[in-house]
Amino acid sequence: MIRNDRPLHRALIYGALLAGALAPQAGAQTGVAAPAQAASPAGASSAAAAEPVIAVRPVIAVFLQEAQRLLAEKKPKEAAEKLVAAEAVEGKTPYESHILARLKLAAASATGDADTAAQQYELASQGSWLSQADRLSGLQSVAGLYYNAKNYAKAIEWAGRYQQAGGGNPAMNTLLAQSYYFNADYANAAKALDVEVGKTIAAGKTPAEIQLKLLADSRSRIKDGPGYTQAVETLVQYYPTQANWRTLLARLWVRPSLAARLNLYVFRLQAIVTGLTEASDYTEMAELALQEGSAIEAGKVLEQGLAAGVLVAGAKGSELQRLSDKVNKSAAEDRNTLEKDIVRARTLPDGLALFNYGFNLVQLGQAERGVTLMEQGLAKGIARNNELSRLRLVAVYAQLKERDKATQLLTALAGKTDPVGIEDIVRYWSLFLRQP
Repeated sequence: MIRNDRPLHRALIYGALLAGALAPQAGAQTGVAAPAQAASPAGASSAAAAEPVIAVRPVIAVFLQEAQRLLAEKKPKEAAEKLVAAEAVEGKTPYESHILARLKLAAASATGDADTAAQQYELASQGSWLSQADRLSGLQSVAGLYYNAKNYAKAIEWAGRYQQAGGGNPAMNTLLAQSYYFNADYANAAKALDVEVGKTIAAGKTPAEIQLKLLADSRSRIKDGPGYTQAVETLVQYYPTQANWRTLLARLWVRPSLAARLNLYVFRLQAIVTGLTEASDYTEMAELALQEGSAIEAGKVLEQGLAAGVLVAGAKGSELQRLSDKVNKSAAEDRNTLEKDIVRARTLPDGLALFNYGFNLVQLGQAERGVTLMEQGLAKGIARNNELSRLRLVAVYAQLKERDKATQLLTALAGKTDPVGIEDIVRYWSLFLRQP
């Protein structure tokens, strides 16, 4: 699912280590002394910095030079043959062994041989010749090789060594987190990813989608429900694809404490944000709308399901046909008396009836007039379920692209917790309305 993180792999496999291993220091000219080290490790003493000049003997330098050239030409197998010849030279000095190990490490990195690279890094890091930058590059390369080899336990070990040595490449933090994940250590994966995502957001940057998905899945696997929901909400915030939205809304649907009377409001949210996709979505939403007294809305939902090809007109007496007959009958009655009902509703002290009839007009395609009546009903005052009326108007505003008006209503609903689950619906509407 997430193993082919190409930028990460390129950074780790063919990073600065190869360049360091092929530095002029490694290819000392025949009979000419090479400097002891290009950069002293952090905290090195002045005595170490003053280490005498070290020579590479011609008998071994000729093989090292050829190996260096072949590696530069991306011929690691041929380079390895030259390094075997260099290894056979007797009486190698510690510095010659160091240069040989570095070139072997470079060759192993180029061929993806993690175990050999790790072994040669340990040899190359002996003594004082390896600079701090090259130490970090070596640790980084070996960790990346083990990751690519799917040896995640070793990748974790070497990435940890890299961090302990003072490395700060964010790509390595991602590698470590992913290694924890693929090694089934989901608790540590969640911790590592949480830190990285937090740093990225705090810096005003966008977290990688892969990080957010791994974070969400890790929290899910350790049964951290609130943490999982938070991760998916963050995922939707930065990557509002329909697939990610469906994941988030699915979380809302399975919330055990969600008040049953909010189901229709979840469907209204889903219909606008991702669309209804299953036949059961259309029929269940239609049934709930009919129960709420919104038969015209229920009829519109069934029409949309048929037009989308998700619902297929059933045979006479089928469940779908029975539902359609019931919806159509109630909707026809509501349409026939709608104008009289509006006149009567204007005389009532409570605005709910006027609000409902305005909603019916919106479903019938008279959006401007319908919204006006809904706003008038809300302004008159709705004593019962005022919050749900506002939430229904939010859906209408969202459908009509009236984001500012919808946002104002949501602001008034912030902090509401009754009925249970309304706070989630309000938050998800807010997420959706902030999208470009």
